[in-house]
Amino acid sequence: MRTLPRTRFGPWWSVRVFAAMLAWVPAHAAAQDPEFAVRWDPRQGGPATLQDALLGLRLKASAPSYFEVQYFDFAVPAGVPAGFEPILRKRLTGGEAELTFKLRGTQPLPVEPSLKHWDCPLGPTKDRKDEADITFVEVGRTMTTYSRSCGVESRDADIQPPAALQARPKGCGSTMTRLRSGKLKIEEWKMADGSVLLEASRPGKHDAASMRSFERQVLEPLLALKVRPLGRSKSAIGGDCAR
Repeated sequence: MRTLPRTRFGPWWSVRVFAAMLAWVPAHAAAQDPEFAVRWDPRQGGPATLQDALLGLRLKASAPSYFEVQYFDFAVPAGVPAGFEPILRKRLTGGEAELTFKLRGTQPLPVEPSLKHWDCPLGPTKDRKDEADITFVEVGRTMTTYSRSCGVESRDADIQPPAALQARPKGCGSTMTRLRSGKLKIEEWKMADGSVLLEASRPGKHDAASMRSFERQVLEPLLALKVRPLGRSKSAIGGDCAR
């Protein structure tokens, strides 16, 4: 069996650090299970394709899914909490469309309004969720972002955001290919400028054992393949391409 290179931090150090970080997670933020992720730019090292990543992780995947993603500039609605970035995007797949409005920040959302009573700028939609995304940047080191989103699905690919948002396409659409292996998702994002971003992610728990499991099964094998993890989110990278 191939032995992974040892880092300067051992597994027990990681568990202690994760436990210390999780002690600061507010109760209302911990109510939602997080998603763990590691993403990388293959130009900096690591697998260059989805197939290479699967091979390195010794996994087999289901048939791929294909998406087109468009981000918008828009009039920011009232009520956006301080420190949160509003994001508006449309995703197309199989002739159908999904509009998503998202708030994203590095601190947990205020307790009020609750998700149920939040005034979604896309209208009264039942598709809404709070999330915590934990990005792994090295063994024992993570970055957490919190988000709230709502979405509208349509069989009309030309669906547009509400007029009140004064939305204007940024003109820098991306394409995304997704493979699944069990609960693990591996995505390849091709940006308008020709750059490529890859990400491996799966659902997790707010506990040190779950985080250490992701390190051992996903992060460390990718580090052994010379991946240099990125801290920026897919939304930040894809949404900035027209600026």
